[in-house]
Amino acid sequence: MENVKAIVKQVVKIWRLYKTQQLVLTAAMREEIPFQLRTLLSRDYMICSLLKKEMANFYDGLRCCMGDMFRPDSAGSITTARERDIHATLESIATAHRQIIAEYDVLLDLVEDSNINTQIIHQHRKQISKMTDELLMHLEKMQPEVKEHGYVSF
Repeated sequence: MENVKAIVKQVVKIWRLYKTQQLVLTAAMREEIPFQLRTLLSRDYMICSLLKKEMANFYDGLRCCMGDMFRPDSAGSITTARERDIHATLESIATAHRQIIAEYDVLLDLVEDSNINTQIIHQHRKQISKMTDELLMHLEKMQPEVKEHGYVSF
């Protein structure tokens, strides 16, 4: 396992993205949103929490293969401005989900020729993809429909 350092850095990067995602989801749930959307976002928050914890455990398992680098910390957090536009907030969440998926792809490339079991990484990627699809489907339902003549109906 010659590229353990790169793998560990990628795991830390994904962990920090989950932490950021939790902050964005929390900000979105503070808004006045429909119950169905609130349920979806709270479920996504719980899944992100679980996946973040599993990435921390994955990090701990890798750490024994090398000298201790750095533990994922709270320095990578962002402050989210309170947005009144829930559509922009949901788009931000979907974009973050896509970024996490891309980082999982990088991680899978890094661990391809190693003896690391990639099953959990594939499961995480699949779960985030599913969450993204459901969020985008819900977002499309919320968008006003544009009629043939350019009129918007609500």
